[in-house]
Amino acid sequence: MAEIIGITSFGAYIPRLRLERMAIFQSMGWFAPATVMVAQGERSMCNWDEDSLTMAVTASRDCLTGIDKSCIDGLYLASTTLPFADRQNAGIAATALNLKSEILTADFTASQKAGTSALISALDAVKAGDRKQVLVAAADRRETKAAYFYEMWFGDGAAALCVGSDNVVAEFLGSHSVSHDFVDHYRASGKTYDYMWEERWARDEGYAKIIPEAVQGLMAKLNITMEDVDRLVFPCFFKAEHRKIARLLGADKDKVADNLHEVCGETGTAHSLLMLCQALETANPGDRILVAGFGQGCNALYFRVTDAIAELPARDGVDGSLANKLTIDNYPKFLKFRNLIQTEMGIRAEAPTQTAMTALWRKRHMLLGLVGGRCEACDTPQFPKTEVCVNPSCGAMHSQVDYEFADRPAAIKTFTADLLAVSVDPPHCYGMIQFEGGGRMMADFTDCTMEDLKVGLPMRMVFRKRTEDKERGFVNYFWKATPVPGAAELMNRIRFDGQVAVVTGAGGGLGRVYALELARRGACVVVNDFGGARDGSGDGSASPADLVVKEIQAAGGQAVTNYDNVATVEGGENIVRTAVDTFGSVDIVINNAGILRDKSFTKMEPENWDAVMAVHLNGACHVTRPAFAAMKEKGYGRIVMTTSAAGLYGNFGQTNYSAAKMALVGLMNTLKLEGAKYDIKVNTVAPLAASRLTEDILPPEMFAKMKPELVAPLVVYLCSDRCGETGAIFNTGMGYANRAAVMTGPGAIIGSKDQPPTVEQIHAQWDQINVMEGAKELSDLTTALMDLMTPSSAASAEAAPAESPSEAELTVAAIFEKMPDAFVADAAAGVDVVFQYCIGGPGGGDWFVTVKDQTCTVTAGKADKATCTLKIGDADFVRLITGQLPAMQAYTSGKLAIEGDIMKSQLIERLFKLA
Repeated sequence: MAEIIGITSFGAYIPRLRLERMAIFQSMGWFAPATVMVAQGERSMCNWDEDSLTMAVTASRDCLTGIDKSCIDGLYLASTTLPFADRQNAGIAATALNLKSEILTADFTASQKAGTSALISALDAVKAGDRKQVLVAAADRRETKAAYFYEMWFGDGAAALCVGSDNVVAEFLGSHSVSHDFVDHYRASGKTYDYMWEERWARDEGYAKIIPEAVQGLMAKLNITMEDVDRLVFPCFFKAEHRKIARLLGADKDKVADNLHEVCGETGTAHSLLMLCQALETANPGDRILVAGFGQGCNALYFRVTDAIAELPARDGVDGSLANKLTIDNYPKFLKFRNLIQTEMGIRAEAPTQTAMTALWRKRHMLLGLVGGRCEACDTPQFPKTEVCVNPSCGAMHSQVDYEFADRPAAIKTFTADLLAVSVDPPHCYGMIQFEGGGRMMADFTDCTMEDLKVGLPMRMVFRKRTEDKERGFVNYFWKATPVPGAAELMNRIRFDGQVAVVTGAGGGLGRVYALELARRGACVVVNDFGGARDGSGDGSASPADLVVKEIQAAGGQAVTNYDNVATVEGGENIVRTAVDTFGSVDIVINNAGILRDKSFTKMEPENWDAVMAVHLNGACHVTRPAFAAMKEKGYGRIVMTTSAAGLYGNFGQTNYSAAKMALVGLMNTLKLEGAKYDIKVNTVAPLAASRLTEDILPPEMFAKMKPELVAPLVVYLCSDRCGETGAIFNTGMGYANRAAVMTGPGAIIGSKDQPPTVEQIHAQWDQINVMEGAKELSDLTTALMDLMTPSSAASAEAAPAESPSEAELTVAAIFEKMPDAFVADAAAGVDVVFQYCIGGPGGGDWFVTVKDQTCTVTAGKADKATCTLKIGDADFVRLITGQLPAMQAYTSGKLAIEGDIMKSQLIERLFKLA
């Protein structure tokens, strides 16, 4: 049996940056309005430190995934935009890839079909037995002048293929080439930009005739038809012509590979191979692929995919590169990166950039291949390699062997962003990276912003331009670090690994979705469900909870069932005990269990009232109480209560349900205070979601829109350690969320302790009492009492102004001198307190007031031990004492700070009558 040869591996690279084509038109449409015709989608663009060589290296590294590099004995590099005209670019790539030195390297250039020409040459070399395995890479970074079609049509990218006879994933069945000196464009030696002939000429006489000639020649040569082709791959950035050529060749549109115009643009010599790589990514064994490369003729090649395609290790490929993108609309940045505009770089940019060829040769493996050392005595890796091992407990001399760092996973140890350093894309981001397995280095960061970076962020190394000596035409290359695609999102992803969650009523609806999402994010979940009917009747059933647990376990999560009824004290304790006994802890409680027994109030039987209270209110209490104790002991916890719009706002026929749901808000309000110092956050959610409780209550069209999955994200966030909120109520559902709160209006002052208000005065002041403009949220009972005792300025405005000393007549020191005279001894029975005043400003100072045995003393300075400390500025203190600044207003606005026993501070108004 004849040995088969063909493609053994493939890889691709498309730069992360993508420029919206419409951004070009929006900036330059005034000059070139016709460009709007091709301004759809986006084109790929190199970062400032990328070129054809760096892209080829990256695509080759992708291709070499799972390949033994020592078996590569040839590297063919195809491009029309190589950085060096007389320095073999393939040789640089081979060094960067750390390929062996016994290798044939060659540059293929001067035609857009150079990529497929290199591929055919590699296949011929392997077929002849001259080479065992050849790596073929193609890349282009084609330059165009600004504001024209070609700037939009073109894109940057690279592809790489390994060709050999072992583990062939796509068998080579033949090729056919035609060569024509057809000049649709050209670039003379020493010129930067291509000279373009008419598009119609390129379209009608070039693509439309030469590609079919080569493809039809191949089919005649191999005696095949388009029926023998499952995927037709050929470049043509004229979309209409691309379809027309396919029809001419008899190919259905389903067979034709997309030309990638919308997502990256035409990538020159790389484009045919890039499209081929994408076809291979989705190919099945037996698929037959015909690929053509166009440019001064055309190459056509035919492959058949083998069973080995399924064994190929995962790689980024075309789809991975397309997914890892950052789309920008900053056209001036594109122009700067392409050197199409000249900007002032400052004196710092004038530093010498000449490269010492001697040093480059001696350090070539370190600089181009990122090769460091590993101590054979202690196995410690280090970069760079030195004569002495860096391990302080080793210190061996001359003990290091070569150690490649380029493919080692790394993470950020420290980082910074430097606005003073010279950078084409400021700020210049760099820092210390730590390699997995040992070794660290200071590295420049690329393809990221300052906002992307954080300590511990996984990074990978990329081969990039370091500096460019434009005067001598020399590019220096080195390795930089870039975030692993998706790593930042994973680091930001909220997880619950090692945490234990209890979800009541989790056998269906909202509870099921909560349990699934928590488990998906790493939590161990106690799935509680009594399994009763909607009204709570019945003996219960294990099946709802069992199904959810099986669902979690099938997805790789951890969960356990519990069938206890939350309506009993024993049931609540057993639920929490299940969590502790099974998983060792409880960190999260979602009180979700509920029933409905709706009737109008006068028809509400006591048992229906009691049943709803037992599940909703008592049930939350029974589960939360033992969980709260466990959370206090460990110093962490998250509790979510489930209220309802019926409780917050009322709903006809649901007095029992509404009362229970609003009572849960009261339970939360106190638990948030009791749990504050233990980092126990307690919040309440009012979900609007479809469930068995609402399936026959809501209109069908609304029920269909109310997916529980639209509620779960907010609830799961409230369960996380990222949530700092406590004591809050949130409405959520149907993709919408907002906060609800109990608010207190400014009110009105009516009467006094000596002259209570009359009913008629209440009636006269009703509008002021009832107003909600300027309403505020009060955090606890103490704050509410202070608010009542010290009405706001809006309320005070309704009262007759009392006569008081003017600010000009009073100083802070004078106020403290008068305090003993203002002391009300009769109000101080049993009071033993020390008030410390810290008054800021030029007229301020420190005083403390001691009240004991119905006597008062005022002393300048600071007390050894104060009951409470009041801090305020001198001017605000005078205004406070003279009644011009209400105490509550001073406190809530931050002008007055109270530390220590805040409740005792309320005695001041009773003990002293200064105004």
